[in-house]
Amino acid sequence: MTQPPVATRWYSHGWNRPLSWELVLRITPRLPRFVLVPLHHVTTLICLLGMPAERAAARRNLRRVTGTTGRAGLRLCYRLFHNFSRFIVAYGEMRDLSVDDFHGRLIEVQRTEKTIRELLQERRGMILATMHLGQWDLGLKLLSRFDVPVHVVMRSEDAREVTRYADEARSWAGLRVHHSGDSRLLAVQLMMALKRGEVVAIQLDRPVGHNVMRMSFFGASTDLPTGPVQLAMATGAPLLPVFVLLDRGNRFRLLALPPMRFDRGSAQDAEQATEAAMRRVVEVMESVVSRYPDQWFNFYDVWPEPGRGTLS
Repeated sequence: MTQPPVATRWYSHGWNRPLSWELVLRITPRLPRFVLVPLHHVTTLICLLGMPAERAAARRNLRRVTGTTGRAGLRLCYRLFHNFSRFIVAYGEMRDLSVDDFHGRLIEVQRTEKTIRELLQERRGMILATMHLGQWDLGLKLLSRFDVPVHVVMRSEDAREVTRYADEARSWAGLRVHHSGDSRLLAVQLMMALKRGEVVAIQLDRPVGHNVMRMSFFGASTDLPTGPVQLAMATGAPLLPVFVLLDRGNRFRLLALPPMRFDRGSAQDAEQATEAAMRRVVEVMESVVSRYPDQWFNFYDVWPEPGRGTLS
């Protein structure tokens, strides 16, 4: 059932400051790859040692997803922090990386582009659904090839002097960022955009506001956002799960799953229809996170236990 507003933060620590972003965006793009490779490992070790709360939460999440404990769980946690280092450094590339150069570093890109073009030709708009997995912001750069406005829904939780760095990296002319909670008319704005045949990009794994439902996820209950499903049900727009995965070297792998479509149903069974649609979405989420647990960047307790709050 729908839950009251959730105040979960996904990442909160003293290092998320303008100086850190300046180092990432101004210095790392100038470093050769043979320097970046050991640098990733150095920063991974520093973060593992200097962020015990995040490390512990990540290990609990990974244990829930994979069942790994002990040394195996620690190795998996190390890979998660290492991939997050690669994720952050990719922002330094993103600002100056041309779309064509990025396109050349993508695996499985032709199949994904074909699917996106076919869905856009239906003129119902498209909900591009992803998670905090891989380098999701790089996927927005690829969308600039389709010459269609893109609306990104994000949760605004950090100070403007911090968020401006990521905004700068992902910026392009056809992109508009909407911060959830900024406007009561956001849902209407997004529905109108879909009716015009535009794209709405949204993430499936961070609960916020009133549009939240308690679901069984990897065998335990947690809150998940219903917004993407409700948008699809209200407009008839297809929901396409897409993920930009970190691959070997400086390559990325696109993973696009079959588009999902949801019937609106009657007003009397709206909640049942939403719950049924959410179960389908959860199955997709579980299948992807199970395959790539070391690229699912959640450093708070996704399944908080009694007596243990989420990171704040």
